[in-house]
Amino acid sequence: MEEQEVQDIVNELSKDISRDAQIRDKIKTLVLRVTIGVVVVFLLSIGIYLLYLKFSLSKVEEDLALKQNTIDDLESSLNSLMYAEQLREEELLKIRESSDDSETVFTDSLDRKVLKNLKIMEAASKDYKGKNISRGNENFPEIALTFDLASGDELKNVENLIKKYGIRVTIFLSNERAQDTSGSFFLSSNLKFIKSMAKSENVEFGNHTWSHYNYVRSIHETSFKKRRVLEYLSKDVLTLERMAEELFRVELKFEDLTNKKLKKFYRLPYGAVNSLILNSHASIGYENHIMWSKNSVGSLDLPDYIYKQFLTRYNEKGKPQVVKNPLYKTGRETLDFLYKWENRDKNGMNGAIILMHLGSPRKFDKLIDILPEFIETMQKKGYQFVTVSEVLNDKLDNN
Repeated sequence: MEEQEVQDIVNELSKDISRDAQIRDKIKTLVLRVTIGVVVVFLLSIGIYLLYLKFSLSKVEEDLALKQNTIDDLESSLNSLMYAEQLREEELLKIRESSDDSETVFTDSLDRKVLKNLKIMEAASKDYKGKNISRGNENFPEIALTFDLASGDELKNVENLIKKYGIRVTIFLSNERAQDTSGSFFLSSNLKFIKSMAKSENVEFGNHTWSHYNYVRSIHETSFKKRRVLEYLSKDVLTLERMAEELFRVELKFEDLTNKKLKKFYRLPYGAVNSLILNSHASIGYENHIMWSKNSVGSLDLPDYIYKQFLTRYNEKGKPQVVKNPLYKTGRETLDFLYKWENRDKNGMNGAIILMHLGSPRKFDKLIDILPEFIETMQKKGYQFVTVSEVLNDKLDNN
């Protein structure tokens, strides 16, 4: 009996051991399955999240591309008060859309012409990259004082400043009108000063286009009536061939007058430029577009063309009120703005490019008259006034 009892105990123990082994195997299997399930769920979650990120990134890139296109097309309105003035002018200009069938046909034709021209420009410029330069070398205390010709009324003032202070300047030439035989590039007094200044080493000349059109609008505008009424729009779509002609005519007029070549940089009227226009100009030999500097204080496009000190505005009750024009700056206000601009910028006015116009509609308090004080103040601080070519190079240019 004792032997049988021992055998029974051994059998029971064997059963217990076998049962425990089975339980352990089931637990291991369960743990393995749960682990695999968790890993699969985790990987699926990661995959779904990555797909979501990819979709979101694509969406963001599309939005950025759309916004960049908008920024390019509106860049001029951010850079130029003159362009903002044009937009306001068009808001005030009430042009009724004609219901005439022939006008509708013409508008449709103009739409197609605009789209076709844009495709041609994009194809011609796809391998080129134009530069929009708004500041020179910030390592040196040099300022580029630049002037757009405008009417040319103040060329004599500039010549006197050059002689008195030994400064160097850059003048961008344009006919300022679309006519072939009249405009600022045909006035005998202007031609006399340009010819005289070209003999000096202190004046550099750049290209400001022949007709002084707003290029962004002249390329994209699909309203025939606006093209017909607004003088800053070309009457027909502005093509790449016409752009080349706009530059070439200024070059030819300058060379005939001075026997010298224009520098191969340009500034478009009203600061109306975008990436397509920049690249298109690069394809015809003009890689560098010269804008003007700006920082958190504002733009160095000095508002000498803002001549209305007061404006009439209507209050909430519809009654007219005379208010101060917020865009108008007196000479004193402009000087204070320039000094503040220099003080607030981490590089001072190193490499700054300033824009003024030779011919202002102002009858008094002309901004050209602030230059003697400004030049003297800056020179005392160690700044030199140089040409655009010099402000862009990598050395200190001595006057």
